[in-house]
Amino acid sequence: METERKSELRAVSSFVIALGILASAAFGAILLVTNARKAKQVETPRAIATVLTFTARKGSHAVTLESQGVVESRRETKLASEVAGRVTEISPNLKRGGIVAEGEVLLQIDAADYRAALARAGAARADAELALVQEEARAAQAKRDWEQLGRGEATPLVLREPQLASIRAALESAEAEVERAARDVERSTVRAPFAARVRQAPVEVGVVLAPGGLVAELYSAEDLEVRMPLSLEDFGFLGDESRTGIKLRGSIGGEELEWPAEVARIDGEVDRRTLSAYVTLKVLPSDGARRFPPVGLFVRAAVKGKVLSDVSEIPRTALRGEDEVILVDADQRLDFRRIEVVRSTGRTLIVAKGIEDGDRLCLTRLNAPVKGMEVLVEEPAEPAAD
Repeated sequence: METERKSELRAVSSFVIALGILASAAFGAILLVTNARKAKQVETPRAIATVLTFTARKGSHAVTLESQGVVESRRETKLASEVAGRVTEISPNLKRGGIVAEGEVLLQIDAADYRAALARAGAARADAELALVQEEARAAQAKRDWEQLGRGEATPLVLREPQLASIRAALESAEAEVERAARDVERSTVRAPFAARVRQAPVEVGVVLAPGGLVAELYSAEDLEVRMPLSLEDFGFLGDESRTGIKLRGSIGGEELEWPAEVARIDGEVDRRTLSAYVTLKVLPSDGARRFPPVGLFVRAAVKGKVLSDVSEIPRTALRGEDEVILVDADQRLDFRRIEVVRSTGRTLIVAKGIEDGDRLCLTRLNAPVKGMEVLVEEPAEPAAD
C-alpha cells in the first residue's frame, strides 16, 4: 500500500510540473506576440531605364565610294628581235629596274649581212632602172618605125608593150627588195618604243638572237592605272561628279602617301563570280617627291558618288532588326518607327523615309522595350562620321 501511495504521488507531481511548464511557455509566447516590434514599410521606387539618344537632322549627303586595288602600268610590252644575228652592243640601262628613254638604242645586232643584202638589192634596182630606160627607148623607136610603114594599127607586141610591163614589174620588185633590206638593217637596231622601266632583259653581248627572241620586257612607270571593284550597290551611286577629284592613298616605308586620280573608263559588264563592277582610275602626277606610285603598290581610293537630298544620316546602333528604330518622344516615352535605308556604311545609315527632322533615336539596347515605356535621356550623341 505504501508503495502504491508513493507511485500516485510521483505521478501527480509529474503532471503538476508538466502543467507548469506548459503554462510558462504559453505565457512567454503571449508576451513575445504582445511586445513584438513592427517592421517599417518602405515604398520601393519604380526603376526607369536611362538611354542615350541621337537627334536626327535632314539634309544632303554626298556619297563616298571606297575601294582598293593594285597600281598597274597601262603600257607594257615584250620586245622581240625581228631579225637574227649576234648582239654586238647593249645599252647600260638595259638591266632589271633600269630606266630607258623613248627611242633609246637598247641593243645592236650585227648588221653586216643585212647591209650587204641592201647593197645587192640596190644594184638590182639600178639594173632594173637601166633596163626600163633602154626598153622605153626601144618601144619609142618601134612606134616611129611602124608609123613610117603606114600599115594600119600596130599590135602591142610590135610596140613592145609586154616587154615594158615586164621590166616595170621587175623594177617594182627590185624597189620592194631594197625596202625590205633597208628594214632589216633598221631592225638590227632595237630601240625603246616609249619611256619605260625594264622589268627583265635576258640578253647580253655575244648572244645570238633568232627572229622572235625576247630582248626585254618594258613597262611605263608614269602611265599608270588602278582597276577597282565596286559592289553593285555602290556602282549605282556613280555619277558625273565621280569622274574627278579622286584620291589614292598608299603606304611606303610607314609613310602615308597620296596621289590624285580620275576615272578613265567604267567596265560594261558585271563579274559574275563576285557580283562586282569595275572602275579603272588613271593615276595623275603628284606634287610630292614621289610623283607616281610604284607599279604593284596596293592603294585605297575614295570616289565621289551622287549627292542624296532630303535624307538623314544616323548611327548603325540605332537600327533594330532590319528596318526599325526606337524614338523617344517629348514625354520621354518610347515609340517604334519603320524606316527606308538607301545606303549603309561602316558606321552610319542613310535614311530616306521614316525619320523626320529633330526626331530623337534611342541608341541604347533595351532588354524588353515596349511602346509608351518611360525612360531617362542622356545628352544627345554627336553624329557619327561616314
